[in-house]
Amino acid sequence: MSLEENPFEYDAASNLTDEMIADYYIDDFNYSRFIQSKRNIFLVGDRGSGKTMALLFNRWRLQKLLAERSGRAFTVSTIGVYVPCNTPLTHKTEYQLLSDDFRARVLSEHFLVLSIAYGLVETLLGIPQVLDGADESLLRDESEFVLGGVLPQADSFFHAILQFLQRELLDTQNTLNSRKPDAFYENTSSFASVLVPLINMCSKHLPTLRDSHFLLLIDDAHALNDFQIHALNSWIAYRDHSLFSFKVAITKVGFQTRLTTSGGSILEGHDYIRVDLEGPYLNPTSRFYGHACTLIAHRLKKASIEAPPEEFFPASAAMERALKKSEDAVKQEAVRKFGESKDKSKERANYVHRHKRVHYFKNRPVKATLPPYSGFETIVYLSTGVVRNLLEPCFWMFDRTKFLGNSGGGSNTVQRITPEIQTKIIVERSRRLWTWLREGISQDIDGCTSEDGKRVYRLVDALALHFRERLLHHESEPGALSFTISERDTEGMKKLTHLLDILRKAQLLYVRDGSAKDSGRREIYYVPNRMLWPARGLDPHGQHARVSISARVLWKAAAERGKIDTIESDERRSLWDEDG
Repeated sequence: MSLEENPFEYDAASNLTDEMIADYYIDDFNYSRFIQSKRNIFLVGDRGSGKTMALLFNRWRLQKLLAERSGRAFTVSTIGVYVPCNTPLTHKTEYQLLSDDFRARVLSEHFLVLSIAYGLVETLLGIPQVLDGADESLLRDESEFVLGGVLPQADSFFHAILQFLQRELLDTQNTLNSRKPDAFYENTSSFASVLVPLINMCSKHLPTLRDSHFLLLIDDAHALNDFQIHALNSWIAYRDHSLFSFKVAITKVGFQTRLTTSGGSILEGHDYIRVDLEGPYLNPTSRFYGHACTLIAHRLKKASIEAPPEEFFPASAAMERALKKSEDAVKQEAVRKFGESKDKSKERANYVHRHKRVHYFKNRPVKATLPPYSGFETIVYLSTGVVRNLLEPCFWMFDRTKFLGNSGGGSNTVQRITPEIQTKIIVERSRRLWTWLREGISQDIDGCTSEDGKRVYRLVDALALHFRERLLHHESEPGALSFTISERDTEGMKKLTHLLDILRKAQLLYVRDGSAKDSGRREIYYVPNRMLWPARGLDPHGQHARVSISARVLWKAAAERGKIDTIESDERRSLWDEDG
């Protein structure tokens, strides 16, 4: 079996073919209605949440493929122009060699404009009969005036522009690489001098595109330098959206500023709409859970597997029996605790809901092997609301099943993934995550020193021990696996923020936004990657609850002691202050 035959392929979307994206992408929440609109949009989410997939799905080339597959005539009413920012061109650091910020800003914008212009022209090249009815001589004259140079002779007008843009990049590079002190390329491009005129020219002189709207799909914008981010924000503040709009994909780590080149700021709701691609709630009635079901079912069907996700990833029968016994035991506890009167039925139900799974994990023998982590619902919880985290264990489970020939329906057809293989893969991936956290994170994450690596490991290890202690001893919310940070204005928070950023870059920690208990306010809370917990014998389902821990205690747990339960009693009390 080649890896491409695995229906749970989870490679970066930019590495997938158009055919694979067309096959696998699920526009479950209709993100396309935002992307295909004339509004500026920020698609926000951690790595693996589907930002790149959403942009690639909406570029014109793929929309044309979808139209051809369905027998529809393709349309140019909207033209998606995909512009990746995580490329050598936008990563160029020559601006750092210049002596003043003004020149550095101009050069940074020049490189970004060349990237977008190249993507625009390359997209136009792929549109059939795009030059029908156009005066190419007029187009060439106007383009040469706008670009400030003579276009080379080429097979077509757009090929000539592509060659011109490539030459501009080469000339810029040669100038900057010269031995002259403070060398600067004078013929720089800007948004107003190149991009806007090019788009206006298409609308004015190409009959095919007279009513087209250009969707500038800017991917991985957090990879831009500060000057480019300010420039992009300035373009987003551009008031006329009749011909083009920006759809910008960013992670939650990085790209924090909304400042423009002039020092102003773009405002959500006024200049752009923010669309969050993550699903923070994982219970079986949540938005993300429904999306996970649709996505996995779609991939199974593409692989000619008719079983629904719950049947393809069955839960351990032994664990389900044990959980039923635990639920019965907790119901008896609830009766003893609250009595049998009808007016206490809600309290009994809430108690059973909170403790039925906890009872199972809490009462396992100390020397018992790890629980049988299996079942589609468990896999969804382990994803922590991120699509790539959902697909990764499924990929390895399918691969292992195919390799072993353990299909349940013949060696050539996988009809289900046994609970045993699910458990094995989940525990393996969990242990690998801990090994990487302990030994490799400082080598792989930018800005993480060897000492930082030791600190983040101690922090996550301390949280694991703390959640384990709650599971065994806490009365109210023993299954909480998320936390908020109190005393944020302390010196400890300043030191802690660096560690949290490292964990977020490593996708070991996710930041969510939820309602607080006081006056309906919103608050930030932190969710460690739930794939960490199987290796520690914790329940990845957890509870919809958050623990409040002070920044001071978290810093000391990470930097000084490594175990929250070793902190002095007056500090330790603050750990048990709950929120929710």
